[in-house]
Order: sequence, then C-alpha cells, then structure tokens
Amino acid sequence: MSRAALRPPRRSAPALLRFVPPRLACLRLALACALAAPALACAAAPVEPIRPGERPAAGSTEAELWYGMEQAERDIKTAPALVRDPALNAYVHGVACKVAGEHCADLRVYIVDVPVFNASMAPNGAMLVFTGALLRMQDESELALVLGHEFAHYRQRHGLQGWTKAKSTTAVMASIAIIPSVVALAASLGGLASVSKFSRDMEREADRIGFDRVVGLGYDPQAGAQVWGRMLREEKSSKRSKPWPVFASHPNTAERLEDTAAAAKAHAGAPGDVGRAPYQAAMRPWLDRWLAAELSRRTYDTSIQVIADLREEAQRAGDQGNQGLYGYYLAEAYRRRGKNDDRQRSAQLLSEAVAHADAPPAAWREQAYALRERKDAAAAIDAFRRYLAAAPDAEERPFIEKTIAELETAP
Repeated sequence: MSRAALRPPRRSAPALLRFVPPRLACLRLALACALAAPALACAAAPVEPIRPGERPAAGSTEAELWYGMEQAERDIKTAPALVRDPALNAYVHGVACKVAGEHCADLRVYIVDVPVFNASMAPNGAMLVFTGALLRMQDESELALVLGHEFAHYRQRHGLQGWTKAKSTTAVMASIAIIPSVVALAASLGGLASVSKFSRDMEREADRIGFDRVVGLGYDPQAGAQVWGRMLREEKSSKRSKPWPVFASHPNTAERLEDTAAAAKAHAGAPGDVGRAPYQAAMRPWLDRWLAAELSRRTYDTSIQVIADLREEAQRAGDQGNQGLYGYYLAEAYRRRGKNDDRQRSAQLLSEAVAHADAPPAAWREQAYALRERKDAAAAIDAFRRYLAAAPDAEERPFIEKTIAELETAP
C-alpha cells in the first residue's frame, strides 16, 4: 500500500458550498421582478438609523427588502453547514449583543461552516459569521470589532440604501450570477451592499462606527489594526491578481489598516480588554476541523501565511495549548504545496509539533513517514506506534501494522 493510500481521505468541501437552497431561485426571481419595476421615488431620500425594535412600514421599499431577506434567512436556518453548537453560538451571540446594545433583541447570529474570512448583517437583523473568520481572529476584541462593523451596516440601513440604488441597475443579478450559491445567499442576506456605487463610503462609515462602539465598550483599540494587518499579509501571500468580485467594492486592505491604526493612535495608552482567554477557550474545540477545512481550499500559499500567523501569535501570547495543532497543520501546508525545500520545512515542523501534548494523532503518523524516508526505522516504528495508541480506531490500522512489521524485519 502506498503512502498516499494510507493517508486519511481528503475532506470534502463544506456542504454549504455545494448547497443550492430551493428558495434561492425564488429570491432570484423576486430580485428580477424588482429590477423590472421602476425605481421608487425614495431613491435619494435621507435614511435615518434604525431604532431598536423598529420594523418597516407595510408596502414600503424596506418591507420589500426585508421580505427577500427573510426568505434567504429561512434557507440559512436549514442549511447543512450551519454550525449549531450551543456553546459556540452562545459565545458569538453574546459578543454581538454587547456590541449591538439596545438592538440585541433584534439580531440573530448564524455561524456558517465556510473556510473564508467573511461576516455580514442583513437589513432585517440576521448576522452571518463564517468559520474562516473565527479561525483567523485571535481574541474577543477582534471579534467585537468585526461584528461592530457589520452591526453598523444594519443600524445605518446601508442595505436599504444599496438595494434602492441597485434596483435601477442590472448589477444585482450580474453579481449573484457569478458567485457560488452560498456566497450569493450571504450577499443577499448582507443587503447587497457589494453592488452599490457608494458602498465604499458605507464601509468606511461602518469601520468608524464599529471602532467607536467597541472602544466605548472597553475593548482594545488596536484590534482593527491587528485584524487588517493579518488580512494584508494573507492578501500579499496570495497568487491571485484581483480581489474576489464580491469584495471588490470595499476599501482596500492597506487603506483599512492605515485608517484603523490611525484611529487607535488617538487612544494610545488607554487600557483595553483583549479577551484572548475566553475567545481561545470558545474556539479551541473547533480549531482542528477549521484548520483541516482551511487546507481543503488548496490555496497553500495563503494557508501557510494564515497558520504561521496563528502559530506565532500563540507563541507570543504564551499559549501552549495549540502549538502542536498549529505546528502539524503548518507542516501539512508545506508538505502539500511541495515547492523547493517545503518537505524539509514540513519535517522540521512535525518534529516540533509532536513535542507538544496537543499534537493531533495524525502528526505522529506524518512524523513516522518522514522518519522512514530518512531511513530511521527505529524512530519511525516508535512514531507509528504512538499514532496507533492515540488513534486506536484508525481506518488504516492494518496498513500501519504491516508497515511496522516490514520495518522490524528489514535488514
């Protein structure tokens, strides 16, 4: 049996990436009908921030928009990739409620198992957070900042403004037609802000409101600079030459980093709650799954940057609980990319990973194969046995035992 055959089966893409909600077709039809209708007279009217508990007036443009969002939200509630874990949902919802304050009763939070950085909040109060964003953030102040930004879109009725504007163009249908179904659903639920000509201004306003809100709650003013600095490093590591179409209308990452860093300077020296311990405690049970999903994207250049950042910050924070896990997945990213000296880097990282108690069983298996390649049979046998001890029900156990026997009898 080849080494490749002994590896665990590759995880498939999250189910929601393949999920085509039955009501999405209805939503698209509703959007098409809306586009065919003449633009309403309120296109240029000023929009007041939404009040706690407020609902749109019957027959209004906003009521029309909310109807579409409610249809999309019904699909989200039944989506296979919705993360329903009570503890994780309670934690994220709790942070969202802190940020939303008096609007807490108006929002619903949905965690979607998609390995990319994204979050949105629909005009009707439905907030989506992707697991790829939860993986990339490091503490509660960063989560609060991201949710504060999305809440600002909701409070300022950016979705309504974008919807009113988009109704006079064909951009809505063009945008939805080119993006995957789950993202189309998220974009619809997010209020279609990405197709608005003035969405850059909306994004800047949401950045300002979100920052002021979380700093006012006592969170770390540096949270925004941390998030966008990390995203900029990931962006620079990507081989893609153009931003993803859905996010093309956002201010560029370097600009957002500069703005948030400048805003933080105004609060230099002020104590801020980072909230790393509660955040890490809430996310730790999910890291193995999310890191595996990150590698399933096969964008190894960016995954190496993402995981290396996570590992470095955990080391800097003195958090030893995830060192083995991060080390293993970083080693896997290098091994799967397979460029230049990646295999040597992978072997070194594996050696470091298995020195930590939190290293997953698969780290011992890969370490065993690396040792076998280096002709260190005794060490490879020991690593294989540690793997079987940690994963006694492993599907490939018969093959591992056969490999051990071959190593023991080899001349």
